[in-house]
Amino acid sequence: MPALWAQDVLSAIIALIPAPEIYRASPFFPLRLTPQLNAALADDGLHLVVGDRTGSIRLWVADDADDADKRAAVVIPLDEACWVRFHHLRRLLERLYGRVVGPLPNTFRPTRYRITRLAYALQALTARRAGATVRDIAALTDAGVRTLGGSIWKDAHQRARVERLLTLAEHLAGGEYLALLRYGRRPLPQSAALIPY
Repeated sequence: MPALWAQDVLSAIIALIPAPEIYRASPFFPLRLTPQLNAALADDGLHLVVGDRTGSIRLWVADDADDADKRAAVVIPLDEACWVRFHHLRRLLERLYGRVVGPLPNTFRPTRYRITRLAYALQALTARRAGATVRDIAALTDAGVRTLGGSIWKDAHQRARVERLLTLAEHLAGGEYLALLRYGRRPLPQSAALIPY
């Protein structure tokens, strides 16, 4: 079962609520999105993860939203994550209509280079906390650093790279990893742009 998440942190969550009476909303039964479904009941409501080969679809039904399945509506706050939420809602709709759900656009996910760098940083931190030296870690990618003299090693680019990775990993471990869940957010403009007709 995937870990539960915080709706205010992860923009990929689709929040279901009862639609206002003025709308003729259709019934929606998220528990029928099987077979690739994980569900967990928490203090704040029902959390669902629908498996998909291009990425999970996450739903949240608030505990006070008893009629959300009878008259379903979705909440998309007008905040810096509204475009991300809108994209994930579109993925859910494509899935409901039986269409292939495409992958996340590049603007909503880190690049391959960024993902690889984050992985290297966390591996370096793991090795450091297990007792490895900076030189030991650098030698994993360049065995030649073991033969460098003290003065040359002090200014070696391999050492600087490992130290940068360790700094990045320490920031991530200290809580900045949450920023990865906010990837793709854009601040709302201060005022609407005037488009001439």
